[in-house]
Amino acid sequence: MKTTNALEFKDSGEADDPIADVAKQLADLKTAFETKAANDNTKLTERLDRIEAKVNRPGAKSAANDNEPGLETKALNKFLRNGLGALDDLERKTLNLGTNTAGGYVVTPEYGKTVLEKLRRYSPLRGLASAMTIGKTEIYIPTLETDADGEGWVTETGNRTSTEPVFGQLNIKTFENAKYVPISNQLLEDADIDLLSFIAGHIAKITGKTEAKAFMIGDGNGKPTGLLNTPTNYASITAAADGSDIVTALIDAYYKLPGEYAANGSWIMRRETMGLIRKMADVVIGSKGPLWSDGLANGTPPTILGRPVYESVDMNLLPTATGTTYPVVFGDMESAYQIVDRVGLAMRVDDLTGADNGVVKVRWRRRVGGAPLLNEAAILIKSTKA
Repeated sequence: MKTTNALEFKDSGEADDPIADVAKQLADLKTAFETKAANDNTKLTERLDRIEAKVNRPGAKSAANDNEPGLETKALNKFLRNGLGALDDLERKTLNLGTNTAGGYVVTPEYGKTVLEKLRRYSPLRGLASAMTIGKTEIYIPTLETDADGEGWVTETGNRTSTEPVFGQLNIKTFENAKYVPISNQLLEDADIDLLSFIAGHIAKITGKTEAKAFMIGDGNGKPTGLLNTPTNYASITAAADGSDIVTALIDAYYKLPGEYAANGSWIMRRETMGLIRKMADVVIGSKGPLWSDGLANGTPPTILGRPVYESVDMNLLPTATGTTYPVVFGDMESAYQIVDRVGLAMRVDDLTGADNGVVKVRWRRRVGGAPLLNEAAILIKSTKA
């Protein structure tokens, strides 16, 4: 009779030892079990390997690495600290560096945006004047020099005479403002602050001030021609050097400027002049009505006669020594001044040209121009001390 048991005993009539036979079958069973277990472990290992490979792919998320910086962030930080040579191929592709024929520059738009926002804070004319972007180094703008004669009253059959306006042409060139800040690699590596963000803010400050000065008083020699480069081109109202009649001068200037410009006008002056006007307004105007009004909300400029007042450190003060100064300008700045942008402010990190000395250079450049547009759109307050 044949059994279904895993162990089979031979008939007692056979010559083999039954104990040895049992031992052999137990050994065979053990070997078969170990082989099966090994095969199962191999499949489990392969499955774990596939899962691990999927988790380690770029961009993959898991509960274990949700709070870790992404590959793009790691690559940018690695580049800023150690330069281009520290990046592997995958990190280079992640940063999308492109070609390095211009010296290994990498544009950082986050910093660029910060710089542009701060530029407007230091340059009042940047937000008030007319601005355009051009594709060449200079531009020619047609200007109306003389109106056509409109006095053409005639009888029913009388002679009609011709008239025509006289045009001119304004040429505005662009100029480049460019420098760099050298920083050692070790300082970038060991600094306790985000040094590049600090440098970006600093560049915004000094570039904004430089641009504001050029737009206001630039002489046109390698830089824009300022609004007040030739103050005698504008109509003016005279004020006493001691400021005693400054309020009257402001009112006269407001009403002397043509109404279409005054309606869109802005006042520009030094902060010290603003303080003097505010004090004199309280004394002279009194209960007759407000000349000076503070802004109603944070960031809103104060007003004089209902028109906004902006601060510029490049304006004159009232004269303290012999001579003539122009402490206040009022006008429609969009009509009075033209800004042309050729290349926006670009900040770049160069880790190649100073590499032999362990230096990273933070470079910036800007190409911009500016010139007075319509002299009739602004009026000045001038003051002379004998």
